Amino acid sequence: MKQSLVALSLGLLTLTAGTSAFASTGTNLKFEGRITADGCPIEIVNPGDNSSVSVVSLGDVPASKFENVGEEYVGKRFDLVIRDGAKCGFADNSATVTFTGTADPSGDYFAVTGGSDGAKGVAISLRDKDSKVIKPGTATDAYDLNNTGETRLPFNAYYRSIAPTVTAGTASAIVTFTVDII
Repeated sequence: MKQSLVALSLGLLTLTAGTSAFASTGTNLKFEGRITADGCPIEIVNPGDNSSVSVVSLGDVPASKFENVGEEYVGKRFDLVIRDGAKCGFADNSATVTFTGTADPSGDYFAVTGGSDGAKGVAISLRDKDSKVIKPGTATDAYDLNNTGETRLPFNAYYRSIAPTVTAGTASAIVTFTVDII
């Protein structure tokens, strides 16, 4: 049995080699890309103790606290921090930040975890330095960058009721951000 598998393999190899001699030539292949400067590290920081975080904890809020649509609670501040503008090559630049994630039905806020254990009637509202709501996928107004030192881009996150009744459950969201230097 082993011998016939080897013979079959060699036969296919010979057949392939014989066929490639008649292949067409002359088609160009183009490679595209770019070499970029090193990225500028950005940290998410808890301003209370200046610690780097990967999760912004909004804590627990009783569902009964939300009595009307549009109420916001908690108000957790977090900063995006660029430690060294000179090392990042900033001149007199500014930047916008775009947060992306699953939008709630209105498109104005970030949807929270669904499923059987997910809270209902609530979303996460992000606000910029001027308390302006940041819609999913929409760039913020410009933030000035410090070209010689640290730059802090402050934001706030809130739970927001989006329905007349809020039910208890997990209320988390995965949100990514992009900082665009302008």
